[in-house]
Amino acid sequence: MSTELLVNTAPFETRIARIENGLAEEIYIERERERGLKGNIYKGRVQRVLPGIQAAFVDIGLHKAGFLYAGDIAAPEVEPLDDSTEGDTDDEGDTENAAPRRRIIPPINSLVREGQEILVQVSKDPIASKGPRLTSLLSLAGRYLVYLPSLEHVGIARRMEGQEERERLLAIGNDIRPDNAGLIIRTVAEGHSKEELQDDLNFLIRVWCDIEERTKNTITGSVIHAELSLHLRVMRDYVDDDVQKIHIDSRETYQSMKKFAGNFMPEVAERLYYYPGDRPIFNVYGVEEELNKALKRKVPLKSGGHIVIDQTEALIAIDVNSGSFVRSRSMEETGFKTNLEAIHEIVHQLRLRNLGGIIVVDFIDMQEEENKTRMLEVLEEALTRDKTKTNVVQLSSLGLVEMTRKRTRDSLGRILLSECSRCESVGYSKSPITICYQLFREVVAEARAYPCEKLMIIAHPKLIDVLLGEESEQVTRLEEFLGKQIALKSDGQLAPEHFEIALL
Repeated sequence: MSTELLVNTAPFETRIARIENGLAEEIYIERERERGLKGNIYKGRVQRVLPGIQAAFVDIGLHKAGFLYAGDIAAPEVEPLDDSTEGDTDDEGDTENAAPRRRIIPPINSLVREGQEILVQVSKDPIASKGPRLTSLLSLAGRYLVYLPSLEHVGIARRMEGQEERERLLAIGNDIRPDNAGLIIRTVAEGHSKEELQDDLNFLIRVWCDIEERTKNTITGSVIHAELSLHLRVMRDYVDDDVQKIHIDSRETYQSMKKFAGNFMPEVAERLYYYPGDRPIFNVYGVEEELNKALKRKVPLKSGGHIVIDQTEALIAIDVNSGSFVRSRSMEETGFKTNLEAIHEIVHQLRLRNLGGIIVVDFIDMQEEENKTRMLEVLEEALTRDKTKTNVVQLSSLGLVEMTRKRTRDSLGRILLSECSRCESVGYSKSPITICYQLFREVVAEARAYPCEKLMIIAHPKLIDVLLGEESEQVTRLEEFLGKQIALKSDGQLAPEHFEIALL
């Protein structure tokens, strides 16, 4: 599989696209004014302790307090599951999954108290109306390792394959692990030597010592350690053997990535290319077009069918329709072929839009069990291309495929779109006839409440056209009903659904 990364940098925003076989599959966006918080370490102060939900709210200097669950607070009480020190974790080294042992979680009010200062790290960025999720199980990610200053544990990434290589790396991890600290070995460590892992660990220890020193002289509500900027973070976390080239359209960013690669990823340095072209790099590879498509509800399929994607607060609903596809011999065959085509587009859109949480797909109904089984097999196979953890739960009795996909960051829609002020996020606006009848009701109310000889309706030209056209008879009947003349005046400055009533 041919894979490339495109890095588009501007003073206000950085965008990175992962191109697989010529198609944009993933988009990462970081706006300078809205830089993600995940990985940042703060000196916070506990605001409220809530024993009922085993959690606390912590002020870290943001407009919304962070949420700290009792299970994410460093505490010595653990109950070993077995004698092994091996523990699987996500490749990114999420601290939620870092501990290999079942922790006995004490009551939250025995772990923290209101007003207490505490060192915390953002484990999940704020999403929608929720504040950031925090943990005091701090971690520092390097190229090959994740350093855990508060956990005495050696773990290894789940995606690491090959038992012999896992055992080799675990032996190295146990050998180099510092006292009173832990490590997670990342997938990219595969094939690398003990010396390379030791160099990575030494760097992370220096970073941690610097954090400890700065913590002493920093006021609460301040950031102690900021995560790397997007272009360096993506290079550190997502550049694997599949990525053949990284094209960068900013010389400054290119130099920054070159320096970072020279220090920590020498094998990647030769894959970095500066793009000096006048034409925007996202246009050259068709990424802008894919981005625009990803913001629409309806996604066409080559066969003539289409899928419709609706993102709600509770779940993602995806509907598959055959549309104009009629070339098959039967409805069963039409549904089966459309469903198989839709699967690949659905997986593409999940990755491109970064949709997470509960996902419900309404495929076209099929009667044959063999077709249903084959459809689920194709879906499972297509999802193997997605590195974000996804789980197909079941095909329900209603014919809906239920699945979950891990939320890693805000979806593309939440980053690039805002709520519609006109429709108030309903997704629809009032029809002209509905607005006319609302207007008529208010005219009657105004005429009855205040004495006047005639009234003037001031509205958008499109609404005036409706009043002079298909609703002209109703205007005449309203004049007869009120015994007053109604004048019409257009004003292009008004929104189509707004109007004013003047008493003359």
